[in-house]
Amino acid sequence: MKQRYKLTIEFDGTQYSGWQIQPNARTVEEEIENAFSRILQQPVDIIGQGRTDAGVHAEKQIAHVNLASEIKIDDLLYALRGVLPRDICIWKMEKVSSHFHARFDAKSRQYRYQIVTRPRPLLRSFSFFENNEIDIEVLKRCAEMSAGKHDFENFSKANKDQPDAVCTVLKSTVEQKGDLIIYRIRANRFVHHMVRRLVGTMLQAATERLDIKAFEELLNNPDTTRISTGITGKGLILEDVAY
Repeated sequence: MKQRYKLTIEFDGTQYSGWQIQPNARTVEEEIENAFSRILQQPVDIIGQGRTDAGVHAEKQIAHVNLASEIKIDDLLYALRGVLPRDICIWKMEKVSSHFHARFDAKSRQYRYQIVTRPRPLLRSFSFFENNEIDIEVLKRCAEMSAGKHDFENFSKANKDQPDAVCTVLKSTVEQKGDLIIYRIRANRFVHHMVRRLVGTMLQAATERLDIKAFEELLNNPDTTRISTGITGKGLILEDVAY
């Protein structure tokens, strides 16, 4: 009889083409499935709470897997840490109900995006360096406007699997710690490239390359022909998934 297990995963996405398995590309999901299969000597299917794009990282990616009920969790985790690449770690594994679903049961997700205002070698893989002067108050104002229920069509890459781009943003804040700026966003759902396009366009406004009214127009009028500005995925980190 199979037992369902919930996995809590941390990974550095620098060397990966995102979470989801895809042809001719190295992905986090495939590495984890291969590690399980190597240890258990059978095919294993992992279901993640959602996708992350190429280069995006996670402190708390959630997935579930169905395995034999007699498995010893501590022994399996120890074996997985010896097989998985050093930039991926399953640091928690727990038994859950067979009804638990990592994706469909998730109530909200939280991401942070890290921006540095001077070159930071120790953060180079986990932040975006903005060379222009940033008006932090404009950045905060854009974050405040993004909170609530919006149609984020203008901040989304076209995706045929995406029924619509309406999301409820529960948290959208900016904080500055010296030369590190952190943008945090929590929402009931995210559409493709939403956070990266939000941050990229917010930075355009905060560096006077875009009028803040144009940002507001993109946010409140999804039929506009104006295009939002994307930004690299390397500064984006999945922080939390709430159930």
